[in-house]
Amino acid sequence: MPANPYHQIESGAPGRVGWRIHYFDEVATTQRVAAEMADEGAAQGTVVIAERQSAGRGRMGRSWHSPSGINLYMTIILRPLMPLGQVPRLSLVAGVAAAEALETVAPGIVALKWPNDVWLKGRKTCGIIAEAVTDAAQGLRCVLLGIGINVNLALKDVPPDLRDKATSVRIATGRPCDRIELASALFNRLHSRYMEIEASGFAAVRPAWERYSALTGRRVTVVDGDARTAGVVRGIDDDGALLLDTDAGPARILTGDVSVEGAYD
Repeated sequence: MPANPYHQIESGAPGRVGWRIHYFDEVATTQRVAAEMADEGAAQGTVVIAERQSAGRGRMGRSWHSPSGINLYMTIILRPLMPLGQVPRLSLVAGVAAAEALETVAPGIVALKWPNDVWLKGRKTCGIIAEAVTDAAQGLRCVLLGIGINVNLALKDVPPDLRDKATSVRIATGRPCDRIELASALFNRLHSRYMEIEASGFAAVRPAWERYSALTGRRVTVVDGDARTAGVVRGIDDDGALLLDTDAGPARILTGDVSVEGAYD
């Protein structure tokens, strides 16, 4: 394993996000490595970072473009005291933390797209996945919180079919970004927000999510399997569900893939 440039930002004791950071040049996915570590008893707050993922993936099994040496690919092991059904809320919490961290390097252009994308200037720069690990009785053992951030990706290196949808900090701001400083900001914000929901539930983080919402007031279509629901977004509730005004009346959406009319115009 190569020397760990993130060692300098390790802080705190077991339980704090980023207390221990394991660094790899290349892995299949950081989720897989973190799962193995969690199974061996790794403490909450342990982080796995890789320069490149050969089989990077995002939400709903999509592949995640993972070039080497320029972005952030990580998984954080969490051991929350919450029912299994509440795990998806951690994607929203991580989204707030990522938005707040990105605000330090890209102020005024950060937004959140429900449930787990972070945008810069209306294009995706960060994706998040919260993967629950259960025991034989379907009790929650841990959560593998995967976060991928396009940091110093150049426009020429974005796949042609993604150039109208994806961006990076460097593309959006015109400046390179220090990945280690950004990771440190992310870990600090995530720890703070995670402690909030552990103490007070998701309602404590909801106002911050709403402030960054890219969807509120916009017409969207949510696809969940064969079901399609169209309406105007009114926000999210204290459970993290998306609230829509549809032609048939108010709707509460728990899962689905959101397409936004005119999102990339």
